[in-house]
Amino acid sequence: MPYTLGGLSFNTKKEVCAHASAVLNRAALDKFLHGPDARFACDLLAHHPDASRKRGVGVIGITVVHIADWGTRNFRVVRRDGSVDNWSIKKCISHLRPDDHPEGCHGSQSGAVGG
Repeated sequence: MPYTLGGLSFNTKKEVCAHASAVLNRAALDKFLHGPDARFACDLLAHHPDASRKRGVGVIGITVVHIADWGTRNFRVVRRDGSVDNWSIKKCISHLRPDDHPEGCHGSQSGAVGG
């Protein structure tokens, strides 16, 4: 069953997870994701069970941050009002359905998302 995120096709959720981990590990901390990585992260966020609340008033972009308490890198959504929220890739992947395309980060104000 194919999964399409950010224009990339994956055969399994395990492949999606591996790609998400690769994006998290190669991204510069606290910098907006760009290009294919931004599109992938936005599409992945759309599958979060609470995606609407996570996007809030609209998304400027997505960054990668280090959360010291957890000792992990996480995606963080940056909203138009300046507020931020981290989100779980595991929750997104567990709710992922084959070639389901919910609304991602469309309507962003900067080239950081999808650019």
